[in-house]
Amino acid sequence: MKALDTIINVLSKEEVRFYKLFVGRTTNQQERKDQVLFNLMRKDNSEDLHKRAIKTLKTSPNNLYQLKHRIYNDLNNSMVWQHISKDQQSQSFSFVLLSRVYKNKGELELSLHYLLKAEKEAIKTELYEILSIVYSEILELSHELLSIDVTKYIKRKKENTKVLLEIEDIDLVLAQVMYQIKTKQNFSKTNPDLLKSLKKRYSNTLKNKAIINSPRFRMRLYKMLSRLLLQNRDYTALEIFLLDIYKDFKKDKLFNRSNHNDKLKLLTFLTNCLYKTKKHTESLKYAKELYRALKEYDGCLEDKYLFYYYNSLVINYAVKDKEKALAVIQKAKKNAVIKKLPTYTTFIYLNTALIYYQQKKYKLSIRSIARLIQQEDFLLLDKSFQLKLYIAELIIRLNVNQEEIIEEKIDFIRGEYKSILSDKEFKRDNEVIDLISRLIYDKEIEGDIKRILTYLSDDDSRDLDIISYNDWMRELI
Repeated sequence: MKALDTIINVLSKEEVRFYKLFVGRTTNQQERKDQVLFNLMRKDNSEDLHKRAIKTLKTSPNNLYQLKHRIYNDLNNSMVWQHISKDQQSQSFSFVLLSRVYKNKGELELSLHYLLKAEKEAIKTELYEILSIVYSEILELSHELLSIDVTKYIKRKKENTKVLLEIEDIDLVLAQVMYQIKTKQNFSKTNPDLLKSLKKRYSNTLKNKAIINSPRFRMRLYKMLSRLLLQNRDYTALEIFLLDIYKDFKKDKLFNRSNHNDKLKLLTFLTNCLYKTKKHTESLKYAKELYRALKEYDGCLEDKYLFYYYNSLVINYAVKDKEKALAVIQKAKKNAVIKKLPTYTTFIYLNTALIYYQQKKYKLSIRSIARLIQQEDFLLLDKSFQLKLYIAELIIRLNVNQEEIIEEKIDFIRGEYKSILSDKEFKRDNEVIDLISRLIYDKEIEGDIKRILTYLSDDDSRDLDIISYNDWMRELI
C-alpha cells in the first residue's frame, strides 16, 4: 500500500495527534495493534519493516495487510473530520453528503434542508461547480418531493451552467499557458495561438458586465492579464498592475481561506516581477510578506509555496549579497519540504552554479552544473531548457581551458539536440555553439559576435538565457 506510506510521511504533528484521538475514541484498550503498526511505520519505513512488524506484532502477513487497510481507512476519515471545517468547499460537499444520507433514509424534507444549506454556502463563496451538483440533486429530489418549485431550479441550473462554462473556458486556456510557462521555464516561446486565445477570452470576459464584479472572476481577470504581460515580458507594466491589484484585493477584503492559494500566487508573482525590474529591496520586502502569508490559516499551503519563498530570497541575494544567497541555498537544501519537490535539484544546483560563476569560482560552478545534468529528473525538463543548460556549461568550462571536454560536449549536443537546433527559433543558440567551437582554436570571432548581438537585446538575453549570451560575448570583445 504505497499510498499509506506516502500519507504517513506527510502527516503533520497535529494530524498525527488528531488521528490517535480519532482511533482511540471508541475503545479503552491500551495498545491496539493498528496503533503499534502506525508508530512503527512513522519511525522507520525501510524495506525490512514488513518482517519486523510481523515479528513485533506476532501476526501473519495476511493480518498485517488487514491492519494496514484499517489504518488507511481510519486516516482517511480522520483527515476529513479534521480539515472539513477549514475549507468552505469541503463544508458544502458535506451538506450534499448529508442530504444523500437522509434521502436514502426516506427523510426527504431533511434531505432538501441540507441541499439548501449547501446552495447557500456555494453561492456565498461562488462555488459554481458545487452549485451544479446541488441543483441536479434538488431536481432529482423533486421527483419525490412535490413541494419543490421545479421551474425555479431549472432556471437556476441553466444560469449556473452558463457561468460554469465561462469559468471552464478560461481555466482550460490558463492551464495550457501555465503548463508551457512551467515546462519551458521561460527559455522558449509559448504557443502564440494560446496567447491569442487568452487575449480573446480576456476581451470577452470584460464585456460581460454581469460577472466582472464577481470576486472569483476578478481573480481570473488578474490571472489572464498577468500571464499576458508575463509572456510579453512587459515587466514594468506587470509590476504596476500587480501592485495595484494586490492593494485593491486587500482593500476590498477579497482574500479569504478559499482563495488563499491565489493570494500566495499573486505575492509570488510580485516578488519575481520586482526582481525582474531590478527592485531587489522591494522584492525582498514582498518575499517577507509572502512568508507571513504562508503561516496564515494554520499554514495550510506553506509546503506548497515554501520553495517560491526560498527562490525569491536566492535570486535577489544573488545580486545584493552572493554569500547570503549561498547560505539560503544551503538552508533550503536541508529543508525536508524542498527536498521532496521535483524542481529541487534544478533549484539547488543551478543557482549554486550561477552564483559561483558570477564569483569567478569556475571549478565550483562546473561541479554544480555537472551534477544537475547528471540527475535523473534533468531528463524531465523541457528540451529547450536542457539545451540552454548545456550551453551554459560550455561557457563555464571555457574559463578553465577544458578544450577536449568542450569538443566532446559539442559533439554530444549536436547529436542529442539536432532536431531543435535545426529550428530557426534556435538559430542564435546554434551560432553560440559554433562560436564556442571556434574559440577553442583561437579563430577570429569578433564579426560573428557583433552579428549574434543583433539578434536580441541585452535585457531579452538576460531573460531568456541561463548565462546571458550577450553579456558573455561583450566580455569577449
